Amino acid sequence: MDKVKVEINRVQQNRHYGTLGMPDLLGAIKNSDLFEIGFHDVMIKTARHFRGTTLFCNGKKVYLDFWEYPTPCYTNAIYDYNFDLIIKIQDRYVDINKVHKYLNRKKMLPKSKEELQSYRDKICPWTFFPSRLFSQFVGKEDELLSDPKKVDKFGFFCGKGWKCRNKIMDHLKKNDIEVWKSDQGHKRTGRPLSDDEFRHYMATSKFGIVLAGRGSMVTDAKNRREIDYMMIKKPLLLNYKPKYYNELVEGVHYIYFDEKTDLNDLENRYNINEIAENGYQWYLENVPPEAAAKTFRTILKDKLDI
Repeated sequence: MDKVKVEINRVQQNRHYGTLGMPDLLGAIKNSDLFEIGFHDVMIKTARHFRGTTLFCNGKKVYLDFWEYPTPCYTNAIYDYNFDLIIKIQDRYVDINKVHKYLNRKKMLPKSKEELQSYRDKICPWTFFPSRLFSQFVGKEDELLSDPKKVDKFGFFCGKGWKCRNKIMDHLKKNDIEVWKSDQGHKRTGRPLSDDEFRHYMATSKFGIVLAGRGSMVTDAKNRREIDYMMIKKPLLLNYKPKYYNELVEGVHYIYFDEKTDLNDLENRYNINEIAENGYQWYLENVPPEAAAKTFRTILKDKLDI
């Protein structure tokens, strides 16, 4: 495929306003040999506008939205700009009837069902990125691979104790799995484990337990810990079904579980070593900068034929 000319916002190429993933994915595009890079000054002002960015790809208008909530994608300003393609990192599977009811009730994007379906047809996900703990190891994944003989626990969970997680955390506790509530924003009181301790706990776990983050009716609940565990070849145990452009397939790349799942029977039902390897290969093909850029190029070809 020929190189695509991609114009990036001049300010946002370096200034990300704390938007998670923006430096990773804009950097993947900017530094890839697949694209001819240029710059522009378009900034569409709307709710949480700094959580998204405009790209011009061979003249086509592409919006890239990183936020885990409906804005900025689901606002009148973005709708009215008539983008050719919208890539929402936290896009999710949802019935259009529910989308219509939700966006109209919230008065976010009060459009007809047909208008919203047409708009949704322009939206797709892309990839994701590791947490702060693991971003330094992208390209050096071999340094993370642990000795299976040192595994000494089923798994653990350490993260924010949002109300939406209460039932699944109780299920983990009932199965004697360690659960800590934490808040990375509070360095002294909010972190029950140091960075090194956290990575050690992950390395000595049999399963990579990852719980859904906060989403909405129109946004996914992805968690960067998915990527972290795939980097260290742990079979993912997810209580949600994330949406990606190159799909993560339930039972192939991860195991889905809920409050009714018999956690003690998982090894009888699944080849967990194979799932761990499949997850690692998915990571290599979708997350490192070169792989993320290739997926972006594929999206442009599939969706815009450029």
